[in-house]
Parts: sequence; C-alpha cells; structure tokens
Amino acid sequence: MDIRDIGINALSPTEWRVSDRMVADGDPAALVGFIQRVDDAFEVTNFGRPRERSYFSSFDRATASLALCRTPDTAVLR
Repeated sequence: MDIRDIGINALSPTEWRVSDRMVADGDPAALVGFIQRVDDAFEVTNFGRPRERSYFSSFDRATASLALCRTPDTAVLR
C-alpha cells in the first residue's frame, strides 16, 4: 500500500483511526490500525500485529509505518 492510499480520521485530539482508502467505506477490512499520542511519542497499533505496539517520534513516521506494513491480498480462498 502506498502512503497515498492511507485515510486518517481524527477520533480525538490525540487519537486517529487509519484505514486503507482502496477498500470500500464501511468494510471492516479497510481498518489498518490506530495512532495515539502518548507524551512525546506516537503509539501505533497495527491490526496486522494487534499484540504489538510501536512508537515513533513523529506523526508522519507513525503513519508511514502502517502504510509499509500493509500488503495487498494475493491469495484466493476457496
């Protein structure tokens, strides 16, 4: 996923929902993760790794980390 495919919705002054704009609105698969401001850092919860938290020095780096982790599904389920 390219950084241009990321949609960011502010939930509060310190929390943001991050989604994949290439997936239809309302589809839960569009949710990529959350970013939360914690003191001087930005905590990232990536739905691909829900038990892990990553911390970044800037909002841009936090957002980019979510774009880099997401890859398009290529497998076909039968």
